[in-house]
Amino acid sequence: MRAFRRERGSLVAELDATERGVVAAVVADVADLLGAGRLEERAAAAPDADPAVEGLGMSLRTQEIEPPEDDAVRRLLPDASVDDEEVAAEFRRLTEDDLRRVKVERLTWLWDMLTTGAGAGWPADALVVPVERGGSVAATLTDLRLVLADRLGLHDDEDAESLYVELDGDPSEEDDDPQSEVRRYLGAVYVSLSWLQETLMAALLDDLGRSGRAGKDGQGA
Repeated sequence: MRAFRRERGSLVAELDATERGVVAAVVADVADLLGAGRLEERAAAAPDADPAVEGLGMSLRTQEIEPPEDDAVRRLLPDASVDDEEVAAEFRRLTEDDLRRVKVERLTWLWDMLTTGAGAGWPADALVVPVERGGSVAATLTDLRLVLADRLGLHDDEDAESLYVELDGDPSEEDDDPQSEVRRYLGAVYVSLSWLQETLMAALLDDLGRSGRAGKDGQGA
């Protein structure tokens, strides 16, 4: 995995086939949690279908929506107020369907990029993000990290730091516990996505700086 950088007017990272498969699987899992179904099945059965709108509802709800039971989904769709249940319920009724739709659209776009590639003219391992999509991809990476953080039991910065220390340890010294292996795997994915998101944000900020400098140069011309 190589960091995002500015190349040919886009933001480009590099993920090999294994890395792309791992990230795509997490993307598909999160989309499924949000009610989109399996993206893999959608691609195989109906390549032109749009899971962002299928089954999620586009009309304004008239009845309340119960908060998600899954804590991971609750992180993706949090209450608008922790003090006023009525305000939280009304806000959820008015916004949750649209929020799910937007998140699934973003997840679907990233999944397509990971599974189909950037197209002609780009290496097979290139993950190409148009600059105008950089913010939405960064938000999608946040959603992936939120779900992984829930599965890993990460609730604050101290928990995250403990995970980094844990991953730096020697796995051979641990018991042959399948749950420990799964935790190390999810932890490694979480850390990789965190780093990838950091490099994307750095590339976006650099691009913003370039645009700002270009604007000033143009005004002074």
